[in-house]
Amino acid sequence: MQQKIGVLADVHGNLTALEAVIADAKANGVTEFWSLGDITTFGPGTVASYHLLQQENTTVFLQGNWESTYFEIEAGEPIDFGNAKDVAFLAWMSREYAAFNQSEIDQIRQLPIKRRVERAGLKIDLMHNQPNKNYGGDLSPDAPQANFDKVFQGSDADMAIYAHVHAQIMRCDNIVYEPYRMHRILNTGTVGQSYQLTQQGMIAQYLLLTLDDIVGVASADFRRVNYDTSLEIARAQQADWPFSESYIRMLKTGQFTRDADSLAADKRFPEYQAQAQSFYQQLKGE
Repeated sequence: MQQKIGVLADVHGNLTALEAVIADAKANGVTEFWSLGDITTFGPGTVASYHLLQQENTTVFLQGNWESTYFEIEAGEPIDFGNAKDVAFLAWMSREYAAFNQSEIDQIRQLPIKRRVERAGLKIDLMHNQPNKNYGGDLSPDAPQANFDKVFQGSDADMAIYAHVHAQIMRCDNIVYEPYRMHRILNTGTVGQSYQLTQQGMIAQYLLLTLDDIVGVASADFRRVNYDTSLEIARAQQADWPFSESYIRMLKTGQFTRDADSLAADKRFPEYQAQAQSFYQQLKGE
């Protein structure tokens, strides 16, 4: 018996890209989804993306580093309101907190950064980034082999799947020849921020994993799907999304810039700065 699972991550508020991924996955026989985190922020569709995944038999949700930042800010992480990156995150967070209900925020707060799934005789470790942290670049595409070997230290997993670095990757740890064994390490790529353009627009990425009760992994298909960039731009404009200039520039050019100088150049920066300060005071109960 075979089962097809859509493994996805890093939606980053891009509802249009997520809709295209889900449509492609279902057209290819996927009946279950695993979400490895970072559904939130940058684009305007965070809350709608959570709701859509909940409707589509998503059996795994993980907490990415951007979700974790919600709760680090709630816990009192210092904010520099002169730094446009801090201002941007708070401006986006304020919109998302206004749209989520409290029980949904509490559910996200409780999500793990790693989860073990056992299917088709395999023990599969699902992670947003690494087993013990959901941030950092230790598993970037050009990272040394030693970093990937650490994924399985102290673990009896047969395979690991992670996200975070926005690149579709297939690696393995060092092969043990006696007895022969290889641990697969797969990366889903990113739904919402691939930075890859075609003549039809931006690309969304995900992993279509086919599991078989006899052979284990029958296939791992790194899918790339076009989506309607103009629709996502219209959604950002209709929502009057904070710092939408940077978001729309990414959708049009494939270049993602979230540096402080670029964000601070937004003509509405003082307005967003005031909104961020007000929201932060509300979080602190002031």
